Amino acid sequence: IYDLSDACDPYAIPSQPRDECCKLFEIIKTSCVDCISIVGGDLFVAPVAPFPDDDALYGDVFGNRLTQHPAGGGATSAGAPRGLQLDVERMFIEKTPVLPHSLDELNLTRNSVVSGIFRVALASFLECARSSIFSSLGYRQMKVDAIFVRYLMPHFVKDEFGTPDANACTCLFNTIDDIVLMAGQRCVDPEVVGDDEYYDAEKDEIVTPFAIVQQFLLTGGNNVGGDSAGDILMKRISFS
Repeated sequence: IYDLSDACDPYAIPSQPRDECCKLFEIIKTSCVDCISIVGGDLFVAPVAPFPDDDALYGDVFGNRLTQHPAGGGATSAGAPRGLQLDVERMFIEKTPVLPHSLDELNLTRNSVVSGIFRVALASFLECARSSIFSSLGYRQMKVDAIFVRYLMPHFVKDEFGTPDANACTCLFNTIDDIVLMAGQRCVDPEVVGDDEYYDAEKDEIVTPFAIVQQFLLTGGNNVGGDSAGDILMKRISFS
């Protein structure tokens, strides 16, 4: 998936999130239904929020590390964090093991089960990134995938303060950030790392990974698009 086949084409850009990301949410959705049939509770956390139209709001929705936007809007920082800045940030990032310790207290709730499935999937994703070499297209595809997963995750998982799942969603967000960071470190074209402006040579315009995800959610990956195509996609991957 992330080989060097496109290394000679710096303008290659992804068209949409990979289907594996959609399949992940299909599994999550089915697991939610199975869980509440056994333990009860809510089917999901909250309706899927509208995709932000203003890029100044990306930091609030997707986090500072994924967007390089300060929370609450403002100017974009100069590229992805590196060196000492990155080491300091990592010191304060909440981490969680993929599998709980045998002596840890477990919650048999929908939120706990679903967050566990996400942890395993994202840990595998991270290991894939660690063992891959990324071309410019591979890195950009990973960024689109990460934004897509991050956008839908709060629909299924939340931080439940005062429980073993107090940082369930926060830790998943941090893992997504680590995946993109690792992809950047393994990318053969450092100039594309942290650059969210992709030149679409076919359309002669600048697009961003956020715009690619937003368009995918609206059209369902169908170039013709239409409200029905987007609705079909959302019914496939969410309860909204």
